[in-house]
Amino acid sequence: MSYDVFLVSAVEDRDTAKLVARRLRALKFRVWLDQKQEDETFDAKDARDAMNSQTMLVLWSANAVKSDWVRAAAAVANSRAGTLVEAALDRTIPYEPFRTHKRFALDGMTSRKFPPAFADLIDELGRRQGRSDLREWNAFGAQDEDKRIDWLAAHPNDPLALDARKKREKDLGIKPAPAREAIGAAALAAASLRGTTSAPPPASTLTAQRTNGAVPLASDGAIASANLAGEALGFGTMMAVSLAIGAMLILAWAFRSQPAVTAPGMMPAIANASMAPAACPAGTVPRSMLRVLEPGPITDDTSPPPEPGPVIDDSPEQPG
Repeated sequence: MSYDVFLVSAVEDRDTAKLVARRLRALKFRVWLDQKQEDETFDAKDARDAMNSQTMLVLWSANAVKSDWVRAAAAVANSRAGTLVEAALDRTIPYEPFRTHKRFALDGMTSRKFPPAFADLIDELGRRQGRSDLREWNAFGAQDEDKRIDWLAAHPNDPLALDARKKREKDLGIKPAPAREAIGAAALAAASLRGTTSAPPPASTLTAQRTNGAVPLASDGAIASANLAGEALGFGTMMAVSLAIGAMLILAWAFRSQPAVTAPGMMPAIANASMAPAACPAGTVPRSMLRVLEPGPITDDTSPPPEPGPVIDDSPEQPG
């Protein structure tokens, strides 16, 4: 993200830095300020944010000249021409090469008291952003509503006027118009999903839209490219689905056509329940069932058993 102002201060001067940042943000400056900073290391992330900012505002003080973080940040800004802006929170003079630089005196600044140099600082920051008459806007009081309206009308492209217009449209229920880049991206995405082969609108239609102030969704070449991309995407998707279905059918046929292979005495595999038809052809009975069906001796268990008779000893007599 880019910033208008990269605000640098010592940790001990954080309250004053917050006050400055709050006032600049009220003027619609995009201000970077690390309110949770505790270390003194100017790391790569800080350097990246500083390089993405148009202006670096350094608040010099007795604490700032002792801070390695403040000195490192000021050195980075000093290496870029037209980037550094300096302010003084007390009468401390920084070291070289910042000793001879211009500093806006902000000592004694509070939430209710703004030193005259703060208006000069606002003018300097506004000039770097291409803005004008911010001193006048900053001097308006609560009773100067009519003057504020006249100021906004005289500066229609200032961020203050743009913000006021956005709030007014929101109150009226008017939705903001989408950005041109978003419209073009949405048109290309819709064309690619439809996969339509319809021809793009003629050049005369596009010219009439531009003449009437309508924002074109995309160029002719972009729409034609999107249509071709949609056709290629639809054909490729159909081919991939057809190949997947064919592969599934082939695998299903292969698994169903394989006979069950089991060891003797074992049950057939659960995944293929065609053991009985494969082992026993139609119209036959398994051998194990034939053994069960073989006839055996018939036993009559309905009549009582015969009574036992006398025991006859028919063994030969032994000589005495």
